[in-house]
Amino acid sequence: MRHWSLLIVAALMCTILWKAAPALGSEFYVSPKGNNAGAGTRNAPFKTVERAREEVRKKVAAGLREPVTVFLRGGIYELSEPLTFGPQDAGTGAFAVTYAAFAGETVVLSGGRRITTLRWWDNQRVWTMDLPDVRAGKWFFRQLTVNDRRAIRARWPDEDGVLRIATVEDGVQRFTFNQPLPKKSLAGQDAEMVVYENWSVTRGLVTASDVKQLTTAAPMGWIGHGDATTASPGKPVYLEHSIAFLDKPGEWFLNRTSGILIYHAADGEDPAKRTIVAPVLEQVVKIAGTKEKPVRNLRFEGLRFEHTNFPLPVFGYLEIQAAHYGTSTTERTYVQPVSIECVYAEDCRFERCRFAHFGASGIGFGAGCKKNTVNGCMIEDIGGNGVMIGWRGAGRQKAGQEGTLDADWDDPSDAPTSNTVINCHIRRCGAESHGAVGVFAAFSAGTRIAHNLVHDMPYTGISIGYRWNTTPTSQARCIVEYNHIHDVMKKLADGAGIYSLGFQPGTVLRGNHIHDVHRSAYAQGGAPNNGFFVDEGSKGFLFESNVVYATSGDPVRFNNCQREWHEWKGNFFGDKESKEEGAQEIIREAGPEAAYR
Repeated sequence: MRHWSLLIVAALMCTILWKAAPALGSEFYVSPKGNNAGAGTRNAPFKTVERAREEVRKKVAAGLREPVTVFLRGGIYELSEPLTFGPQDAGTGAFAVTYAAFAGETVVLSGGRRITTLRWWDNQRVWTMDLPDVRAGKWFFRQLTVNDRRAIRARWPDEDGVLRIATVEDGVQRFTFNQPLPKKSLAGQDAEMVVYENWSVTRGLVTASDVKQLTTAAPMGWIGHGDATTASPGKPVYLEHSIAFLDKPGEWFLNRTSGILIYHAADGEDPAKRTIVAPVLEQVVKIAGTKEKPVRNLRFEGLRFEHTNFPLPVFGYLEIQAAHYGTSTTERTYVQPVSIECVYAEDCRFERCRFAHFGASGIGFGAGCKKNTVNGCMIEDIGGNGVMIGWRGAGRQKAGQEGTLDADWDDPSDAPTSNTVINCHIRRCGAESHGAVGVFAAFSAGTRIAHNLVHDMPYTGISIGYRWNTTPTSQARCIVEYNHIHDVMKKLADGAGIYSLGFQPGTVLRGNHIHDVHRSAYAQGGAPNNGFFVDEGSKGFLFESNVVYATSGDPVRFNNCQREWHEWKGNFFGDKESKEEGAQEIIREAGPEAAYR
């Protein structure tokens, strides 16, 4: 009897546990070796993510009664167009729609194209690739990745700070320099003149050159803000993209007319055994909801989003600050596109993903984005900003302010609210737009930026706020806490580990560990680089339990604002203070949490 009693109890327990366990939900599978005519099962996977999305869409239309997961098997998925997700592709409050890498496998969603046809050209060190689409005028790119690293667009001089502007003529379009230029004209090669300004860079197309002077297609710099944002005498310069500059291993040049890509290999390097990728798309993913129908509960787990292009704007790239650009203070301004665009997205998550090799900025949360999370992600080798909360590339700004640098949302409910960036490793942002930052938050409410590791940046690590006075905006209650920020400000000036602008009531900066804030030998302007730069109009902050040391300027700097406008508690500012036990406790806690280190 006792034996049968135990069996009955065991059966009852199994029944209870089975009922208590959550449903696994519907599953679809995708593989580069799959077939879109298949069933989308583990043994008969689809070939493309788009095909799986069709089946998910049917489930959503019928009304979700369980979660849906699309598992992507390992491999590279070269996209012909950005993956777009609307309300018809999304989850509900109860059930998520998830796109996830299969356990233990590497999945790359690429906006680029692998280049495999190579041949020797010069003594087995310079290799060429014939790209017919370039020759036909269908494709041109400004970025190239070789073995998971951004390759160098052939440049001269190879060192920063060597070549400098001597004189400027014709409305900032004709220049002479402190040394002779290469003899061969740069016209017709898509060559660019790149200028290091105080806290930004300018890139302009070269239309003519000789050994004495150079002419650009349009004025160089954001005109009207003084010398700080223009190509003025004394500014460091380098020239980029000419076959004459192809003189070092790792450099490349693309001839638009012939369609020939040339890559300079190192001694003993065989490019045929390298993975070479050139970007085709300008975006990889677009989450596009509406005010009435946001995209809810859409999740991405363990995926790699890589390779996007950023064409040079027709008037050049005249950076203002933090990946915003324009022509002059009297004309409209622009924000860089983002490779992962989110508009009217709610409760969406990017978990343990990788964002890399983007031409412009990384992931952006714009109008109507609420309660979204980027958690445990690697964000690296980004042309512009890594993460933007308050991206204004889409959505309506206040009437009369459209296109102005500090325009707020027309509808206050459009302000991104309660979004989080946490436990991320963010490095090498601003790879081309050197005035860009790791994380940018402005015109948003309740943003939390926490436990991130941010380093290896040409300019600022984290930037909050984007209005240069104390007039109220939607930016409020931003929490920046327990971040580890180091080795920033490696190229430019007038920035910091954490930089702020404008009135931001309820904002808290807590437990951040900031050190090794640099100043390069060629940084422009007299302003120092600091741990915290509390810039114009900054007001309403709590600075609590932060540790700042090893900074080229003072740990904290104020400009057109006052220390008394903020509350200060238990901070450790300075090399000596950072050695105290209280500071050491903060240092141990800052950066990604244990599960993400």
